[in-house]
Amino acid sequence: MPPRHVDFLLLGGGAAAASAAETLSLESTGKSILMLSAEDIPPYRRPMLSKQGLLGDAPALLHDDAWYRAQQIELALNTRAVSVDTDQHLVTTDAGETLHYDKLLIATGAQPRALGCPGERLPGVHHLRRWADREAVRDDIRAGAKHAVVLGGSFLGMEIAMTLNALGLSVTVVELGLLLLRHTESPEVSAEARRGAEEAGVTILLGDQVSEIRGEDRVTQVVTAAGRTLPCDILMVSVGVAPATVFLAGSGITLEKGLVVVDDQLRSSAADVFAAGDVTLFDDPVFARRRHIEHWDNAVKQGRLAARNMLGQGRRYDEVSYFYCDFGRFSFSMLGMPEGAAGQVRRGSWADASVALFYLEEGVPRALFSMGRPPEETRAAEGLIRYRVRLEDAAAKLADPAFVLNRVPTQTVLVLQGGGALGAFEAGVVKALEEREIFPDIVAGISIGALNGAIVAGNPRDATRALECFWEELSVQVPGWMPADAAGSWAAGQILSCGVPAFFRPRWMVDPLSPPAGWTSFYDTAPMRETLARYVDFSKLRQSPVRLLVGAVNVTNARFEVFDSYAQALTPDHILASGSLPPGFSWTEVNGQPYWDGGIVSNSPLDMVIDRCGPDGKRVFTVHLFAGERPLPRNMMEVQARRDEILYAERIRSDVRLKESTGAYRELVRSLLELAPPEMKSRVRQWPLYIQLMGDGAPMEITHFLREGREGEASSRDYDFSAPSVRFHLAQGYAEVGRALGR
Repeated sequence: MPPRHVDFLLLGGGAAAASAAETLSLESTGKSILMLSAEDIPPYRRPMLSKQGLLGDAPALLHDDAWYRAQQIELALNTRAVSVDTDQHLVTTDAGETLHYDKLLIATGAQPRALGCPGERLPGVHHLRRWADREAVRDDIRAGAKHAVVLGGSFLGMEIAMTLNALGLSVTVVELGLLLLRHTESPEVSAEARRGAEEAGVTILLGDQVSEIRGEDRVTQVVTAAGRTLPCDILMVSVGVAPATVFLAGSGITLEKGLVVVDDQLRSSAADVFAAGDVTLFDDPVFARRRHIEHWDNAVKQGRLAARNMLGQGRRYDEVSYFYCDFGRFSFSMLGMPEGAAGQVRRGSWADASVALFYLEEGVPRALFSMGRPPEETRAAEGLIRYRVRLEDAAAKLADPAFVLNRVPTQTVLVLQGGGALGAFEAGVVKALEEREIFPDIVAGISIGALNGAIVAGNPRDATRALECFWEELSVQVPGWMPADAAGSWAAGQILSCGVPAFFRPRWMVDPLSPPAGWTSFYDTAPMRETLARYVDFSKLRQSPVRLLVGAVNVTNARFEVFDSYAQALTPDHILASGSLPPGFSWTEVNGQPYWDGGIVSNSPLDMVIDRCGPDGKRVFTVHLFAGERPLPRNMMEVQARRDEILYAERIRSDVRLKESTGAYRELVRSLLELAPPEMKSRVRQWPLYIQLMGDGAPMEITHFLREGREGEASSRDYDFSAPSVRFHLAQGYAEVGRALGR
């Protein structure tokens, strides 16, 4: 029997696979999606296992069976992959079925690490990774268990311990290290956690470990390395996990200590194979190293991003993941990477149960412990961590509650619109900004803005000279005796007939024998490839401190796509694709796909920035080449000019209805939360999802540079590359910055 074909095959039944399936169903049409889950129930909120699950609540399913059917997602429960053939794109399941995939996601998560001591297979010894594990623990409690030992004082271990304590069991935590919650890297967090646990009646043993598990039919005692003998009806083992990747042996997929090695787009070493969640060792651009994270929030985010990259969107994973922990009176979120931080700064007090610990490295926040703090503060700290914002006198500022984090700008953004020859105005803007020592971290461009943006990114903090040379090379010389208006008209005629040597040339000059009936454009842009290569070293663009985003529209499927210098190895063709405006210019092929000018769909590069980099803390400088408001046109030339202005004008408008709807939902959430008891309110306000949805990050600040058109401006202005016109627009852009900034 031939293998069954699946477009998107997802291995795993946890958060990563579930979020990937949801994203694929929303962003693709007519494609088959199959999830293989080793569990016997649909994906659920796994963090509840150690809390509400042990207390007796039913599983909190992410979606019910009806939802999967409605989304046309096939969910195969109690099913595992046993082998993968990446050469043939085949997966074999434990049921003996062979599946052929187009794209494969490995999201099989982790499995408990063996303890490696006598008696670990006795009944009553439990790990807590699946719903069936929770059922087994509950059965032991119902059977009369009185004494529990929790091996491991990590986040999960402490949650289990405090939940068993709340169920009336006598609980002892045995931790090998000298700190509880060791991943916080904080003695004061450990001390406060220990104090809270011991006040609740939990015994804490640090610097010790279980060396022997005793019992005949089931566990009755454990013996520690320090010689302690502890009564034990339930032993909860929480000493770490191993990636569930045994089935990948021989697949050709690169593994490191069992983890699937992926790049910053979550692509494995095998073609068309991605990985997400607990199973990955990924390139983390935020901290410039490979990392492995076992958090729910990380799994959800990686699943979504992997799905988008399975659809060919070329996005990189540069998120800051949250970890939420909740036990006793301890309810907190942990962000970033505390390991290796040089110091910690506390804001707030333990007595008020309101504490933020900022982990610093050379004035840059790299992690945050947040308990009882405002969501806005946590969201703002996320931005500081994600964009590596250096704070002067950081320790003093962060310790001061009056220092408002969401007023700290995190990134400077330059937004460059399309507009042909009017792009010289943008070059003048860049010159004026650089003179004021305003340099972008991100530059986003469409059409001519993409060309200018590539030069800015390729010449960080020193783009003026390259841009001036570039525009001088594009300039068409005109007779010096001609008046400006006449010179512009003469140059426009010359350009229509002969092109711009450094930019484009007419088809009839390239191949005079080619019949026009077979043309797909009037001009050939091959000269611009060579011109761009003289001003931008594309081999170094990915290492530039300036991130470049350019937009183009795929001719075959009409989708707007973003090319990202931090996610892709950009070439001159990527930039040309953004400026291939038909019918003047033909499409440009990138990786075998044809693209036209992105301005056909959207001339709003800011949308790309928000989509790829988020809105928080952005100081945006956006250049408008087309006027938003004009008097009514008086003749056909002005009609055509005004039509282009309306068509290509930058649209930075807030969606009022969306803002009103979002505000209403937030107010509803706040109102509902007021009905909850105080302790529940405190817990909910620490949930990562609550913080991310309800906490505003630093606001976006936008400065507009507006090009004012000249009286009676000709419709040929966007292809008037005459030297006088180019010089005029350069000077006009330079002057506009002075006007807008007032200096």
